[in-house]
Amino acid sequence: MRSILPLILVALLGSYPVYSCPHGEHSASSFEEGLEVARMNNARRAIREIPKPKKTAIKNVRVFDGEKLLPLGTIFINGERIVPYVEGAEVIDGNGGTLLSGLIDAHTHPVSVDHLELLASYGVTTTIVASCYPNAVCDSLKNHTGLTDVRFSGMSASSPNSTHALMLGLKPNETLTSASQAPQFVANQLEVGATFIKIVAERPDSATTLDQSTMNALVTSAHANDLRVACHAADYAAVERALTAQVDQAHHVPSDTPADPALISRFLAQKTVSVPTLSIFRQFVLGGVAPPSSYAVANASVTQLYQASVPILAGTDSNNLPTLEVAYGRALHEELELLVEAGMSTVDVLRSATVLAAHHNLLFDRGVVAPGMRADLLLISGDPVANISATRNIQRVWIAGVEYEGVAKS
Repeated sequence: MRSILPLILVALLGSYPVYSCPHGEHSASSFEEGLEVARMNNARRAIREIPKPKKTAIKNVRVFDGEKLLPLGTIFINGERIVPYVEGAEVIDGNGGTLLSGLIDAHTHPVSVDHLELLASYGVTTTIVASCYPNAVCDSLKNHTGLTDVRFSGMSASSPNSTHALMLGLKPNETLTSASQAPQFVANQLEVGATFIKIVAERPDSATTLDQSTMNALVTSAHANDLRVACHAADYAAVERALTAQVDQAHHVPSDTPADPALISRFLAQKTVSVPTLSIFRQFVLGGVAPPSSYAVANASVTQLYQASVPILAGTDSNNLPTLEVAYGRALHEELELLVEAGMSTVDVLRSATVLAAHHNLLFDRGVVAPGMRADLLLISGDPVANISATRNIQRVWIAGVEYEGVAKS
């Protein structure tokens, strides 16, 4: 059997295609396989029968307004938007349950429409795709009415000899060897519709990492084009490099040495957001890839960041790789529970997957339940402020006013 080490390394980078060779060695046909996946996604978009948004009144529900649960009331939907009131609405009884804004997973790797279906079934109405390749796959995940809405970065910025580049068989013009290439890389991602830029930070002593000047130039070029930058950084030194480059979001957390006051002060000074992805760290341990101590360190890093008031977004690194699978949709509910275990309040955890996730990803039309906002809604039974696990009690889901049939039942 071939070694799975290359696959593990790519997973650690947080950038991988679902159609990779199952034993982790790059297949020369993976690019073509990716194009075939894209064709299938586009075909399914063309033939899906989509119910149209309609007038709906959801009564007898307590709304989470981003800060607290409101008294029982009624929310009205007219087409794709929440409105103050609408005549002739179909009335749905929420039975005293809780109405949340649709959840946002800030770090996933969906590739197929099936993955979007899974996300939708668990009330994840928006997801941030933290790199996908080839570009046709990214594009084929867009505009599936009634399914999870996607925002993506396109390719991660990497060096020619990085594991990510070697595994995907990237062409020389798709990687970076100097800071001078940063503006063109960013322009290329804009051209394919990327809504943010993702870069990969490794330890400074790594022979395959982007150098600091290139990372800095990527951030400068992205910001010049009004794009935010997310950076993979899974150890202390890598996070330091990400902060030196002044990224907007640090994805993952140190798992070798916990975040300390020196590191945290830089997060605060630069207003950098953390997306810890505890789900993938836990899976590394369960899959035998990393020692149990690594999860404990990652958990401690989240605790320290939260106690210092660093903004935290809920992200899972969902994928379906052998051994390292993190389930689409379901994992976000698990991530919320892990964040509570790390010391976050239930209110702040709910904010991490709704209003904060929307705000820090420039999605100003969603994230809160209020008139004028997109009708992305998750109706659950129970009180998630009292018990975060109540988010699993899914009753109904709406995405831009279209009710999703076939919600997950825990």
